[in-house]
Amino acid sequence: MRIYLNDYNTGTLEKAESLLFNGNGLIGVRGNLEEDYYDHFNTNRETYINGFYEIKKISYPEKFHGFTETGETMISVVDGQTTLITIGGEKFRIDQGEIASSMRYLDMEAGQTVRELVWISPMGRKTKITITRLTSFAHKNTFIMQYKFERLNHNEKIRLTTHINFYPVKTIDKNDPRMSHDIQKIKVTHVDELAGWVQFKAPNSGISGYCAWNFNEAPIRTENCEDRIIIENILADATFTKTFSYGLGGLDTPSVEGMDLSFEDHQGRQKEYLTKFWNTAKVEIEADDNLEESVNFGTYSLLSSLGTSGNNSIAAKGLSGSGYEGHYFWDTEIYIYPTFLHFAPDLAKQMLKFRINTIEKARENREMVGYKKGILYPWRTISGIETSPFFEAGFAQHHINGDIAYAFIRYYQSTGDTDLFFDGGYEVILETARLFADIGYEKNEKFHIDGVTGPDEYTVIVNDNYYTNLLVANQFNWVYKLAEILKSADEKRWNDLVSTLKVTKSELDQLKRYSEIMEKPFCEELGIIAQDRDFLNKERWPFWAEGKFPLLLNYHPLVIYRYQVSKQADAVMALMLFPEAEELDIVRRSIEYYDEVTTHDSSLSYSAFSVVYNRVGNLDKSYQYFMENARCDLDNLHGNTKDGLHTASMGGTMMSILYGFCDLRFEEDGFTLNPKLPKQIQTIKLQVVYKGETYRITVCKEAYEIEKLTDCVEPKFPKIL
Repeated sequence: MRIYLNDYNTGTLEKAESLLFNGNGLIGVRGNLEEDYYDHFNTNRETYINGFYEIKKISYPEKFHGFTETGETMISVVDGQTTLITIGGEKFRIDQGEIASSMRYLDMEAGQTVRELVWISPMGRKTKITITRLTSFAHKNTFIMQYKFERLNHNEKIRLTTHINFYPVKTIDKNDPRMSHDIQKIKVTHVDELAGWVQFKAPNSGISGYCAWNFNEAPIRTENCEDRIIIENILADATFTKTFSYGLGGLDTPSVEGMDLSFEDHQGRQKEYLTKFWNTAKVEIEADDNLEESVNFGTYSLLSSLGTSGNNSIAAKGLSGSGYEGHYFWDTEIYIYPTFLHFAPDLAKQMLKFRINTIEKARENREMVGYKKGILYPWRTISGIETSPFFEAGFAQHHINGDIAYAFIRYYQSTGDTDLFFDGGYEVILETARLFADIGYEKNEKFHIDGVTGPDEYTVIVNDNYYTNLLVANQFNWVYKLAEILKSADEKRWNDLVSTLKVTKSELDQLKRYSEIMEKPFCEELGIIAQDRDFLNKERWPFWAEGKFPLLLNYHPLVIYRYQVSKQADAVMALMLFPEAEELDIVRRSIEYYDEVTTHDSSLSYSAFSVVYNRVGNLDKSYQYFMENARCDLDNLHGNTKDGLHTASMGGTMMSILYGFCDLRFEEDGFTLNPKLPKQIQTIKLQVVYKGETYRITVCKEAYEIEKLTDCVEPKFPKIL
């Protein structure tokens, strides 16, 4: 399974920096060209450590009570990609001489990127250069690069000058509000160029990290400069290897686990890890378009960005770029999490532990706003604090509480594991529910939640958002159900939880009642669900003909908020998560209506529409929206792949396959399959893990098969430290 990006044109080079990134969940190294910088394309030459970030003060012209004061942004650490190659006195550059042949690709089964080319220098010297890179899944601290040279018509000396850069080279679009416009830099605190390591920290957050290195050949020169270490080697053989170790902490002597291994040893361990992963995670698709490549690329990219130490998670751009400042959003639980839940539940469990470990910060967020009970998870974060200054379309999206609870509930339904709930999971769903019970109210025998924002960021601070209310009703019900389940599983541990969390029967009964009387807005005249209490009363967006998308870059928010226009799936998202919520005719009318008023300015929108269109039998529309997701980054459909990959789109692509084309529905007592394949897809083959058992599923046009693989054991993966 490979992704090829062989061209050296501007568009390919820019998106390749994200598409060909090397990552393992702890380290992310952008897929930059290894030699000099070039002027003919924008570049973000960076290396990241998941969980390493800087903080900055958020300034407001007029600051109200409860506004967050601190922002967080993932920043580049020491970057060791650059090695300048000089052959017989001629510096290798792609804009000088001639590239006789070139191949550049990601090998998803080997877990490495390869750049292979033949360069003819201006003086006619012909050299084959092969550069192979990987971030190790077996040794999470390790990034390693190997250079191989073949002199095809000469025997000239090859000089290698490596730059270990302290600071990033970064191009920023200052007109895009989705990008941080500040370039934050690390502070180097100690350098030992002879021992081969450097320590650094983020000046304001105080977080420390290190980078250590060794080369397979002794250098002829090492120079400690203000902004980099320069190490010069003369190629003694045909191969040059440089190995880097990254980590967090202020260690006097950094950990160098795996640095003594050869490149071939690292390749072998990488292959072993990924063979286990792909045994359950690979999807085979026979289709008119090259879908198998797209789908598996998405899964690999998610794995490469997935932090599972319990102290980190997966950002909106993963570890492929600094778009959205490296923040974790609701994308994690709703879009990305299902891929791991069904293919590698052990990794999904680690994702949930991040939310357990940040409960106290969620409690501080609730207190910051001024609510009295429960916890409120941040809309965007790295450490667990709220970092969203634009509260209308950010912090007000309280559905993040319900999204996280939904993920915990799905975990129980798919695994039957109660230990996670005794170890913090039940506290998460209970305390997030307590917040909704506190800010909501009962009136005329209906429970209402006012003054929140749903997933649609073009419609803010609304009353009775359908998506939020449906999530919360489900959550209230499961707080009640899990109390019975946990008591039955281990009464002593349950009694300890009751004492610690001060759970009472009257509270559980009240939450159960609220779930049953939750307001679910509906328009009788149109026969559709209402996105919120007032959405359908607005005038429709009158400026479609102007074609200025995305709206947030072309219109003031006050203009957008006045009209009936959605940025992304909102009510339709609810229908995707809860397929039994409404009758099929209502679902059909609703999705057709909301499709007309949705701009899909967010890539998160397409998968929900794809899944729901499939369920109502509109397979053409389902496939159309599926393709918008599946090729989002490979074809740079949003024009910003250079800033990082759209991880939610990748997760959404898998959701379209699992919940749409296959219509898999997982419950605590089993799962069902009701597939409907569009004409462009002939066969889908995949495996899912359900309650410790692995099942192979084959879906064709007229039939499907489910085979229980009785000898298979769910693969276990080491935590990403």
